[in-house]
Amino acid sequence: FAEGYNRALAQVEADYYVLLNSDVETPAGWLAPLVDCLERNPGVAAAAPKLLSDTDRSRFEYAGASGGYVDYLGYPFCRGRILRTVERDEGQYDDERDVFWVSGAAFCCRASVFHALGGFDADFFAHMEEIDLCWRMQLAGWRVRIVPQSSVYHLGGGTLTVDSPTKVFYNHRNNLAMLYKCAAPGQRLLAAVVRPWLD
Repeated sequence: FAEGYNRALAQVEADYYVLLNSDVETPAGWLAPLVDCLERNPGVAAAAPKLLSDTDRSRFEYAGASGGYVDYLGYPFCRGRILRTVERDEGQYDDERDVFWVSGAAFCCRASVFHALGGFDADFFAHMEEIDLCWRMQLAGWRVRIVPQSSVYHLGGGTLTVDSPTKVFYNHRNNLAMLYKCAAPGQRLLAAVVRPWLD
């Protein structure tokens, strides 16, 4: 997945790239707020819509909800979803703001930044490659932004279900690789010592 994007986008000349999973439904006009955000904010490298569930459109979708953060142990979480608890969208996250990461299911980014950072880490194959990219964007001085004036509907779990052993493997392996690459030494040590006791 990750290397597939890298190879395809190496052949596309554009100012912005739209990365979009095949299980995402895009309502009319969804893209304009994202491009507008990038045009208004020259320091923003990636902008993403709010992800709502395709099966229950009143709720967020677990894969990205309304943007996400990473806790001090390196565990990713979203605005609108904590672990398996997914919130109903009642406008509580309708503020455009900087976040730590946005879902790779649907986002728009500056092509120049994507290439300058080497795109997705091909070693990840799939899962958490977008969080790693967003972290590297910020380490390079860029910002990542959620733009809830845009929303899309994500089916989620179409390739690998939430409880798939393969999905669990890639999520944990890639999270550790991301921490090794991006986290400060103290955070890496804390995650290595404390996190196994919490899993």
